Amino acid sequence: MKEARWRDCVRYVQSSMVNAVGALYVQEAFAGESKRMVSDLIRKMQEAYIDTLDELSWMDGASKEKAREKVMAIKEQIGYPDHILDVNNHKLDEEYAHLNFSENYFENILENLQAGAKKSLKKLREPVDPNMWIIGAAEVNAFYSPNRNQIVFPAGILQPPFFSKHQSQALNFGGIGMVIGHEIIHGFDDHGRNFDKDGNMFNWWSNYSAEHFKEQSQCMVQQYGKFTWKLAGGQNVSGISTLGENIADNGGVRQAYKAYLKWIEREGEEPRLPGLDMDHKQLFFLNFAQVWCGAYRPEFASQSIKTDSHSPLEYRVLGSLQNFGAFSEAFKCNPGSPMNPEVKCRVW
Repeated sequence: MKEARWRDCVRYVQSSMVNAVGALYVQEAFAGESKRMVSDLIRKMQEAYIDTLDELSWMDGASKEKAREKVMAIKEQIGYPDHILDVNNHKLDEEYAHLNFSENYFENILENLQAGAKKSLKKLREPVDPNMWIIGAAEVNAFYSPNRNQIVFPAGILQPPFFSKHQSQALNFGGIGMVIGHEIIHGFDDHGRNFDKDGNMFNWWSNYSAEHFKEQSQCMVQQYGKFTWKLAGGQNVSGISTLGENIADNGGVRQAYKAYLKWIEREGEEPRLPGLDMDHKQLFFLNFAQVWCGAYRPEFASQSIKTDSHSPLEYRVLGSLQNFGAFSEAFKCNPGSPMNPEVKCRVW
């Protein structure tokens, strides 16, 4: 089925003029205090990661200390690059000054391609800018960069169901809190663990911890490899190619929950929502599941199960929660039932 023409155009402009679109989006839709609130959440997630290290018997003390150093050295970018909102926006004007657009769509595409090529070539002779944003502000996504040891949360993802200052903290921790935890854990997944706190490729692991990391990971490789996706004709998920994302999902939800419990200790229980027979621990997990709610066409499912580094959406939820005893406690799942299996996998 062909995409509506306006969607094509919006997507194209958004991908080729990220800062111009980002500036318009932030002016129109981004709540200013979100930056501070999310920065505070990142601190809480770093603390939760450090607390979690004490629970791990497979990692020795020396490697734990290096992990602590690395997590505290993570840099962050939240919302948008500040210069895109400057009143006399010379930097933004400069970025688009050499583009000569007309009413001809095809010619405009050529203009953009040429401008993009020039921009890339120019970087060859310039020092690397560690503060450069690698994504537009209007994106609904988040990133971890291993060679910068940096997490990025554009303004686009800082909205419901992920985050809002008007919704309960259970929903915020289960939504954006889990996403923050997920991105932090990418610094310690099967790929990110090869980089040190400064983003250099360096083996900071003891042989003992490295061997045990592989053993812990193998449990997840086998668990996810047994999942079959009906929409993709019953094909099996690849436990190997999705391992990094599965480690991040499992660790992210575990640490967001730990951070939420710590928040409750400090601030007290939140009032229950009227007309809803669920406590806030259950709401945390509900929103975690909600943010991965989506639909695929069978053709896309068949393609993505072969190429996507993420597990299918339903298994991002079910796989992570099968491994997490706190979910079974919150929803009273019987031991040995599908969501409370006797064997649970855990890396972080």
